[in-house]
Amino acid sequence: MPQIKTKEEILKIKKACNLTDNIFSNILQNNLKMMTELELRDFILSEIKKRGLRPSFKPIVTSGPQAGNEIHPFNPTMKKLSGFVIIDFGVVYQKYMSDMTRTIYVGTPSQKEKDTYNKLLTSQIGAIKMGKIGARCSDLDLYVREFLGKDNKYFIHTLGHGVGTRIHESPRLYFKKTRPKLKENMIITIEPGIYIKNKLGIRIEDTCLITKKRCIPLTKSPKELIVIK
Repeated sequence: MPQIKTKEEILKIKKACNLTDNIFSNILQNNLKMMTELELRDFILSEIKKRGLRPSFKPIVTSGPQAGNEIHPFNPTMKKLSGFVIIDFGVVYQKYMSDMTRTIYVGTPSQKEKDTYNKLLTSQIGAIKMGKIGARCSDLDLYVREFLGKDNKYFIHTLGHGVGTRIHESPRLYFKKTRPKLKENMIITIEPGIYIKNKLGIRIEDTCLITKKRCIPLTKSPKELIVIK
């Protein structure tokens, strides 16, 4: 599929993102401290189905120490939500997809945990600001890795990817892929993460549109750390 999206394609992806934000808002209405990973995953699927849609990929819900384990997110458990909770999902609207991750906290975060979250959020916002026409995709990825400093070793995947009728399209935002440059009407994700094995996992992701002037997040759910006590 072409990397450059038409006006009609952009409108459909915007709608998919709006629906994703709406579902996330409903997620927060639950008594999350009493829910398990599996229950929250199933709730997301039911919200998607209720709207006559299908998920753009299998929703990921993972929390606590296991959120730091790369393999775990695809296997939600009957473990109650605790600590950082990664919630990654999207919907398909008229064949076009959205992709969003938010990380919330169930319990009381330590100051170090709050600082780690805010550091990752600042890196994501910075990468979005860099997302201008002509910018190298690799430079956005490098920016985040350099910003994270000593925590860079915990960022174990690429910064993002294109989105359209498939959940992973070109371009790929990765420091080893130096050629791709951002162009007007590309739609990409920007999703830095920190994963400390058997300790914690955090990811913040938006689906974004590259316009003449700037990179605009199409997923608009709150990104400041939401704490459920």
